[in-house]
Amino acid sequence: MKTFKTFYSFLWKYKGYFIGAIFTGLLSTASGNFVPFVYRYIVDNFYNFTTKTFFTVIAVYGLTRIGMILFNNLSGFWGSKYFIKAVSDARIKVFNHLQNLDFAFHSTKRSGEFISKIKRGDNAFSNIDQDLNSEFVDDFVRLIIATFAFYFISVNLVFIFFIAIFFIVVVSIYFIKKSLAIRAEHNKEEDNISHLTADNLISYETVKYFANEKREVLNLKKAFEPWTASLEKYMLVLRRMGVSLRAISFFAMMSILVFLMPDIVDKKISAGDFVLVFTFMIQIFPNIEKIMWRLRGIMRNYTDLKDYFDILDYPLVIKDIENPIAFSCDKGEVVFDNVSFSYPGGQEAIKNISAIMPAGKSSALVGRSGSGKTTMTKLLMRVYDPVEGKILADNCDISQIKKEDLRRNIGIVPQEPILFNSTIGYNIGYPLDNATKENIEEAAKLANLHDFIVSLEKGYDTVVGERGVRLSGGQKQRLAIARVFLLNPKIIIFDEATSHLDSESERLIQDSLEELSKGKTLIIIAHRLSTIMRADKIIVLDQGKIIEEGLHDDLISKTGGIYKKLWDLQTEHEIE
Repeated sequence: MKTFKTFYSFLWKYKGYFIGAIFTGLLSTASGNFVPFVYRYIVDNFYNFTTKTFFTVIAVYGLTRIGMILFNNLSGFWGSKYFIKAVSDARIKVFNHLQNLDFAFHSTKRSGEFISKIKRGDNAFSNIDQDLNSEFVDDFVRLIIATFAFYFISVNLVFIFFIAIFFIVVVSIYFIKKSLAIRAEHNKEEDNISHLTADNLISYETVKYFANEKREVLNLKKAFEPWTASLEKYMLVLRRMGVSLRAISFFAMMSILVFLMPDIVDKKISAGDFVLVFTFMIQIFPNIEKIMWRLRGIMRNYTDLKDYFDILDYPLVIKDIENPIAFSCDKGEVVFDNVSFSYPGGQEAIKNISAIMPAGKSSALVGRSGSGKTTMTKLLMRVYDPVEGKILADNCDISQIKKEDLRRNIGIVPQEPILFNSTIGYNIGYPLDNATKENIEEAAKLANLHDFIVSLEKGYDTVVGERGVRLSGGQKQRLAIARVFLLNPKIIIFDEATSHLDSESERLIQDSLEELSKGKTLIIIAHRLSTIMRADKIIVLDQGKIIEEGLHDDLISKTGGIYKKLWDLQTEHEIE
């Protein structure tokens, strides 16, 4: 019921159009089903017509047909009015929820599976609206009118009619339940194939490098084995359902004709009465079969729609408080105050850390892999919230700040920049809605990227490809740095920001960083210690704790210190 409640909440937003479509649809069906009564009158009075009565019958028949066509078109017009708006609202709401979900959710989701769910959900939304709000309403009206017609001839006909309906419904429910269970299995196999396909397309470089195209095709073939088996089971259930329903309908129609035979022979019913019953009989029983098939379709689409709307139930863990404080990062001081954090289901990643990253200064986070460096920056960005302690930005507890406001005051250059499959200009200008061409070019110049861009045939209009595949690692990194230059925040995080650059480009970027860092707080994560020698403060982490703090010269003078060991290892390797 929750799924249908959500479904109708989108439709009811446009209730004027929705009610109009339903009402005119009812009138259209009622008009169309009045025609057999006209046939009955024509047959019973065929040899008694006068010119006047004949034209009257023609007029009634014509008005009935015109009414059916008119009301049907009005229903379709108003239906499209509410449906187009409702389906787009649903898509936007699901997309908006996915956008708002936490980093933790997006790091574990299977993109191909969600694309499959959304695609099926869109189709299910359309199908259920058509089946339930249009076809099902028509079927219901047609059933009522047919029942009235049978009752008009004989109460016993209604009895036979409803016995047939009873058996059709019971048999249909049996097969529908079986088909839905198999459909759910098939959906899982379909999602798995979508995941394999999407994952392969995203990771195609790895496939090419290791010449594993055949292996990937083989993996897909293997995935299609359970997919094919579940689909064959599904189709078999549908065929059995079809044969069963047609058999019941056939015996029901034969029973009605047998029941009418004595009255026909004894002339207790007129030819018009027989035409009326026969017309509704040959219309309604196939229609009842369609109703059952439609019900099966509704239940099948319900499963897909439920998966679609279930996306809205994924919880938002990192939430903004109800009344966040206004935040404007004027200085950029960052303070970790007794902060502890554990990843869900994992060991403690940060253990009671206290550290000050002074405004307008550069602070470097150093340590072995897994020591907690990146975790600290994720906590600052509110990718996660601390288990204990608090983090302050310009003396404001970041948990009291709206996430959007906080993140717009922090620029980050990740180790592996992800780019949109759009132009270079779009990717650089992405942080700002109103970025001008001049702004974008200036940012590119500061990131030592402008000369490369203008050397391209289409310059800033060059499309970078999916995930920036048409750019080298260093070019992608410099583009990501250009974004931060454009954003011009007070706090900047560099996570191995120069790791993909050659020595010359690194030197140029370092010079640009010096210019950019004036009056700003830099937080630098680096494994290559030569890049942070001039940092105002170096914080050394080990197993989630701060072990050492100080300047480069002070730290390398500490015998037995972790920083000195790391420095000696790197300098020895460089000498070798």
